[in-house]
Amino acid sequence: MQSTIPLQSGTLHPRHPLPYPRACQGCAAQLPPLDWSRLQRRRIPGVASRLVVRCARTDYTAKAGDVEVLKKPLKSELKPSELVTVFGFPRDFDTHYAMGDMLGAGSFGVVRQATENQTGNQYAVKSIMKIPKNGRPTPRYLIKLQTEVDAMRQLGASLDAVHLKDVFEDELSIHLVMELCEGGSVLDGLQQGDYSERQVQHIMRSVMRFLAQSHSKGIIYRDVKPDNFLAKDKNWAKEIHSETFLSRFGRAVGLDSREEIAPSDSPIKATDFGLAMRHRAGEPPLKSRSGTPAYMAPEVIQQCYGLPADIWSAGTMMYQLLTGKFPFWDSVKDCTLQDVWKAILSQQVNFTRPELQQVSTSARGLLMAMLERDPRKRITAAKALEHPWLKEDLGSDTPRLRASVVQRLQRFATHGQLKQLVLRTLTEAAGVDGESAPPPIEGAQEWLRSVRVLFDELDVDSSGTVSIQELSAGLEALGFDVSPGEMEVLMARIDTDRDGGLQLSEFVASLVDWGVVQRHHAWQDWVRAVFDRLDKDGNGFITLDEIAEELGDYKGKEDSLIAARRMLREADANGDGQVSWSEFVELLEATDDDLNQYDSRLKRYAHDVVDEDLSTLDSLHGSGSSDDYV
Repeated sequence: MQSTIPLQSGTLHPRHPLPYPRACQGCAAQLPPLDWSRLQRRRIPGVASRLVVRCARTDYTAKAGDVEVLKKPLKSELKPSELVTVFGFPRDFDTHYAMGDMLGAGSFGVVRQATENQTGNQYAVKSIMKIPKNGRPTPRYLIKLQTEVDAMRQLGASLDAVHLKDVFEDELSIHLVMELCEGGSVLDGLQQGDYSERQVQHIMRSVMRFLAQSHSKGIIYRDVKPDNFLAKDKNWAKEIHSETFLSRFGRAVGLDSREEIAPSDSPIKATDFGLAMRHRAGEPPLKSRSGTPAYMAPEVIQQCYGLPADIWSAGTMMYQLLTGKFPFWDSVKDCTLQDVWKAILSQQVNFTRPELQQVSTSARGLLMAMLERDPRKRITAAKALEHPWLKEDLGSDTPRLRASVVQRLQRFATHGQLKQLVLRTLTEAAGVDGESAPPPIEGAQEWLRSVRVLFDELDVDSSGTVSIQELSAGLEALGFDVSPGEMEVLMARIDTDRDGGLQLSEFVASLVDWGVVQRHHAWQDWVRAVFDRLDKDGNGFITLDEIAEELGDYKGKEDSLIAARRMLREADANGDGQVSWSEFVELLEATDDDLNQYDSRLKRYAHDVVDEDLSTLDSLHGSGSSDDYV
C-alpha cells in the first residue's frame, strides 16, 4: 500500500520542486492538509503541463442502505442474473400503458409516446437499458440510473421541469413515464431561426428558476444546454424573425421597443436528469468531467467543480440563444475536443463582438456575470433571478399569500419525501397546523387564520379535505394557469399520506415559511420530538426499517421499503445506512427558498386581480371572506 505524506499549505513535497498551493486550482476552495497521493501532475489537452491540485470526490457511490448489488465494487461487471430485479420498481408497465411511436433515440436508450390505459392521457416514456450500449453493466452505472430517478422524482414536481409520473422495471430496462412536451426543444426552435431577446428572456428565466431550485435542494444538474429544455405547448408561437434589426438596436441603446408580452409563451421545462446528482454544501468538489464539452465550465475540465459550473453552462446557452453562436466559436462542428477545451481554459470571452452589440446592455451584463471564470465570483442562480434582465414584477417583494400559493406548493413539492413527512409532523408539534394554539411568533395567528380561511374556501363540500378537483377549480378561480397534469403532480407530492386529498395539516405544511418558524426558541425541541418519534428503538439513529415502519401501509404503486430507501438516501449524508441527529437537523435547515425561484403561473394581469379582488372564490360558495391575506 502506498504511503502518504500529509502536507500543509505552502510546503514542498520532498520529491517535487513545486509548492503545494493553499487553494484548489480547479475551484479555488481553501484546502486542508492533503495526502501526496491526491496531488497529480496532469496534462490538459492544448495547455502546458502543470501541477493540478484537486480536492474532489467521486460522483456515484453506494450507501449502506442501498440494495446489495449496488454495494459491490463500483466497476465490477455484474452477471445477467443480478440485473433482473435491481431497483424494486413495479414490473407491470403493460397493465397501465400502451407503448406508441418512437419520439427519439440516443446512447441512453429510446423515448416513445405512450397512452395511459385508464385515462387515455399521453406521456413520453424513456426506456434505459440496464446494460449500457457501449459498456459493461456495473454497480456504478446502476447507481447512476437510480440517481437520475431520484433527482427527477424530486425536481420534477416543479413547474419548470418535466414531471415523472411513474417508473417501471423489467429484466432489461427501466421505464420512466414522463410528462409529454409537444413544443420541441429550445434547440429545435434555434435551428428554425433567431429567437427575439424577449423570447430568450422567457427561456432563461425558466432555466435559472430551475437551477435555483436544484441548487437550493443540493442537486447539481451538470448538463445545461438548449437540447435539455422543452416547450410544453405544441402551438408555441416563437415569432421567429419577428424583431427587426432596428428594434434590437433601439433596445441596445436604451430605447423602448414597446414590445407586448405575447400570451402564447409556452412553459419551458428541464428534462434529462441523467447527469444530475446530489451535492451537499460543504462536500468536496466533484471531479468527473460530465456534460456536453462546449458548455463545460473551466473548472469541470480541470476536474474540480460544484454548483457554479451549472451557471457557466447556462451562460453559454444564453449567449448561443441571443447570438446564434458560441462564446469562443461560431460553430463547434469542426472543432476537436482538444480545441474546445483549450478555448474554454485559455481564451477570454469577447463581449464586444458585433453580434452582442445587438442585444441590450442589461443582457450583456448578466452574461458577463454568468461567464465569470472564477467560480467564487460567478453569479448564483438565485442572484441571477434578481438581475433586472430576468426579474419579474409580481407587484411586491413579499408576495401575498393568495398570489403566491402555486409558488409555495412547488417549494414544498420539490422537497425530498422524508423532509415533507417531517415538516408535516412538525406542523402539529409546533402548533402551526391550524388546529392547536399557534406558536408565539409575530404574525403567526393572523397568517394561520388566512390559511384556514383559504382552506375552507377550497373545501367546497366542507368535508375537511381538499380534493384535486377542488384545488384545481379554486386555483383557476384565483387566476392561476396550471394544467390538469401539473396539478396531479403537485397534489401527489403535497398529499404526504397518499390518501387522495389534502388535510389541513398538509395544506399548512406546504404553505408555511419554515425559515420563520425555525427562528422560534422552541424549534430544537420540536425537531427533537419528531426525531425521537422516528427513532423508535431510542438508539440515537433513524434506520431504514424505522422509516419503513413510519410509512406503514404506504399508499402508492411502489413498496414502502423502496420509498424508505429513497428517503434514507435523502438524509444519510455519510452513507452509513442511518440518519444521525446532526444529519436530521441538517436536512431541515435552510428550508425556505425565495418564492421568486418558482413560476407564479399567474395569468396575465392576474396579479392585480388576486390582490384587489379576493372574492373570486366566493362564486364557489356564495359567501366568503376578503381579508385573508398577508
